[in-house]
Amino acid sequence: MAERFDEYYEKKEAQLLRDIRDSIAIPSVAGEADGKGNPFGKPVTKCLEHILDRGTAFGFQTNNVDHYVGEITMGSGEHLIGILCHADVVDAGDGWTTEPFTACVKEGKLYGRGAIDDKGPMMCCLYAMDYIQSNHLLPENTRIRMIIGTDEEENWISIKKYLEREPEIPEISIVPDANFPIISCEKGLVNLTMTVPVFLAEQNDGAGKLLYIESLYGGERPNVVASGAGCRITCADQDYDEKQLIERIREIGDELGVAVTAETEEGVIFVQVKGKAAHAMTPEKGVNAISYLMELLYGVTLDGQYGFAQQNIVEFYHQYFGLSYDGAGMHLDWHDEASGPLTVNIGLLEMKNSRLTIAINLRYPVTRTFDEVKDALNVVCKDASASIEFGVCMEPVYFDKDSRIVKALMDVYQSSTGDMVSQPISLGGATYARAIPNAIAFGPVFPDQEELAHEADEYYCVADYKRITEIYANALLKLSAIVE
Repeated sequence: MAERFDEYYEKKEAQLLRDIRDSIAIPSVAGEADGKGNPFGKPVTKCLEHILDRGTAFGFQTNNVDHYVGEITMGSGEHLIGILCHADVVDAGDGWTTEPFTACVKEGKLYGRGAIDDKGPMMCCLYAMDYIQSNHLLPENTRIRMIIGTDEEENWISIKKYLEREPEIPEISIVPDANFPIISCEKGLVNLTMTVPVFLAEQNDGAGKLLYIESLYGGERPNVVASGAGCRITCADQDYDEKQLIERIREIGDELGVAVTAETEEGVIFVQVKGKAAHAMTPEKGVNAISYLMELLYGVTLDGQYGFAQQNIVEFYHQYFGLSYDGAGMHLDWHDEASGPLTVNIGLLEMKNSRLTIAINLRYPVTRTFDEVKDALNVVCKDASASIEFGVCMEPVYFDKDSRIVKALMDVYQSSTGDMVSQPISLGGATYARAIPNAIAFGPVFPDQEELAHEADEYYCVADYKRITEIYANALLKLSAIVE
């Protein structure tokens, strides 16, 4: 007779939480190859090895594919069910009230980078596999394989290297890296760098003082809403009033409702804008410091009292981006019923060598195409003499709500939670569901929870680790029945 899940979890909870804490303690931010067999740096390799060691301890078959990808497999049957996870995390960023790579539990919440994305859910899936194996619940003709990538937060090189080896592809896979009840749609994703020439004016077209932007920078990474941005401003006119300009900058900051500091030192005004980080898939949850800084600079010039020598980039940003994140300035404000609105995140900005570079993360509805996005961006480039270099771009993923996999996983979710109201949802994020056929994102964030992936003070409720471990165990068993 199978052991009740509650009894199993009571015995295993302490170890599960230790495993999650131990994995969080490894700062596995994907970096450059170190020439020592670690394609994304030693910490990422160490985290992958830690997960594989836990799989070995459970008696599963493990395989380390050149430190790019790990496999943890149970069973020996013909059919294969997949779980796609990743060992890497985004960097900590600013704003933490706890140590990001030292997991701690406060008021029933486990804090740490990776608590949600993706170390906590990954370990829960591993324990779900252990529960199934310990109680001999897996059908004889079925295997379950966890596939662990190592640069999911970056360029997906690891999963590409893995697929180049033509491994066995699971018939159905879950990806515990999003939301419940299930993600039936993932928007198309475009990463790009836009380069805009900086034209240096010799005088202000108006009657005001001519200011110079000596430096301009902001952001941490393309797929995170910029939490900070800054610039240095000077003026060649010796009789201009620094204090008056600083006061004007602060006033505009107050008008915009954003935290701004402006100080002067030896004729240079240092301006800093503090925003709020958020995942690029939900830019509305953040405060983009880059956009607010550029809008602040634009505001400085509105009354004609001041103008910038690099006025063209200030006006360029205001015209095409401003404070919005819907792409309206570039005529990209698209929306469809299946996936919702297009979103734009300005993740990085830097002015250097007469060029302004802007790293953009754009997510578009499933009823649109990459070519349509590209055409709209080309119009912007033509108007502004700008250029574009595309990075990782991904087509949308869509599952019909009446498909077999969606109905099966919705049944698991509803039976486990009693939530009969929540429906399959669209996601702006990019999960490994895009990596192989028949993979679908399933949890771990519940409908009533705040999404904190990529944000400061990332946490997950300790009690919910139990909930999702049981849900993932039931989901794997349900999918095993489907492929029989």
